[in-house]
Amino acid sequence: MTASLRPLDLAALVLTIGGIAIYGMWKSRQKGSATEFLSGQHQTHWLTMALGILATQASAITFLSTPGQGFGDGLRFAQFYLGMPLALFVLGAWVVPRYMRSGARTAYEYLEGVFGPRVRGLAASLFLISRSLAVGITLYAPAIVLSALFGWNLKVTVLVIGAVVIAYTAFGGYKAVEVTQTAQMTVILLGLVAAFVVLLQGLPEGQGLTEVWSLNRAYGHTQVLDFEWNPASRYTVWSGLAGGFFLAMAYFGTDQSQVGRYLGGKSLTEIRRGFLFTGLIKFPMQLFILSLGLLLLARMHFADEPLWHNPAVAREWVGMRPDLDAQWAEVNEQRQQLAAQPETPERQAQLASLHERRNALKADAVAEVQATAPHLETKDQDYVFLGWALGHMPVGLLGLLLAVIMAGAMSSSSAEINALAATSVIDFGRVLGLRETLKTSRWVTAFWGLAAMGVALLASLYENLIQLVNLIGSLFYGPMLGIFVCAWLFKRLPWRAVFWGGILAESAVLSLH
Repeated sequence: MTASLRPLDLAALVLTIGGIAIYGMWKSRQKGSATEFLSGQHQTHWLTMALGILATQASAITFLSTPGQGFGDGLRFAQFYLGMPLALFVLGAWVVPRYMRSGARTAYEYLEGVFGPRVRGLAASLFLISRSLAVGITLYAPAIVLSALFGWNLKVTVLVIGAVVIAYTAFGGYKAVEVTQTAQMTVILLGLVAAFVVLLQGLPEGQGLTEVWSLNRAYGHTQVLDFEWNPASRYTVWSGLAGGFFLAMAYFGTDQSQVGRYLGGKSLTEIRRGFLFTGLIKFPMQLFILSLGLLLLARMHFADEPLWHNPAVAREWVGMRPDLDAQWAEVNEQRQQLAAQPETPERQAQLASLHERRNALKADAVAEVQATAPHLETKDQDYVFLGWALGHMPVGLLGLLLAVIMAGAMSSSSAEINALAATSVIDFGRVLGLRETLKTSRWVTAFWGLAAMGVALLASLYENLIQLVNLIGSLFYGPMLGIFVCAWLFKRLPWRAVFWGGILAESAVLSLH
């Protein structure tokens, strides 16, 4: 069965999201130049800039998937962000000064001063292709989860989220994105703290953070740092430092959706302060969001964990394998009995054994569904957090939590749409015959917003798209970073070498994938 929103929750959701959009339009109501609309005028305070960077990076996928990641795998995923502070330090000390001295408004405008218009056009084209696909999926991912849980029409959900984003982004441009992202990050942080408190208070009497940690330690979920040189391990300190560093260099150094956030800073000093704040807060912020998954797992030791968190799969599963249902119920019962006991080595070993049995039963259930209903999404960790919230968040706070998910989608997509418009007008204006006027900038912004909605609607034709944003980035960031490293380090290279090298590199990545 699908859930329904209570009137107070619906009011909280509508007032929060609508209020943020109206506030953004009001704060950006003063008419300015096309430059102010597209890229700001170096007026952004370091804290506002840092919140904008975090809000652009933290899409709705973050708040749907990350608690589920913590639920299923613990805290190890946070290591993915270990390289980010180092990358921000390198960018702030070495790259941003080059951008500032060049007077560039986009990352690709800087390239023309080094290698000429063709390399600039190539890099800008790669950005437009990759980011236009990613922003559509940024809108689609939360819409598919919300429609599954509440029975909302998927296309209508996409259209509503997209229309709100287009309204304030096309009206106020850079300034509207800036002020709404500050409000959205405030809502996001408040909603996450509220969820943490509700989860903690929902534990049985006498159970607290110590017990939550103890239960999760039995499964190895409390390990934050893994120093082993194990190629088979997906998340380690070394993969986080190396992979995270280069990914952050590409994302923050070459992607206009992020470059545009900090080039609007008041000064180089302000930008560096924003980088310092972002680098220091990102890792603990991810740990906090992952810890919601640890709390969820601990809570399900004192109540029956459903076999399926995705309502569509749960409906299809009814009566399919009663024997598996009975074994799952038995595991739940045994786990509840063990959770009530004091921590001992024997209890921890028994919990670990039960967890292995639980995972084996889940794998059997997944295989059964994939054989009988292959169209259904069986990887349902993205539904764990919101599924719990529907049944346990107090009235009003559920609406706030849904506003967090909506705000995540809006904050990320609005910055991306603004960056797409800025790149189109500034980097391709002469080629496309676009005059750099406020009217043109607004129409181009609206075009990219509609294009994002179109991609989101087409995305429903495919499966397993919630993690596709990261895949799209991996297909384009390598060649993009290569082009920019040449501009930062090897300015004397002939433009043809960089241009054709970029094309060959991108062709190789796409063909190998």
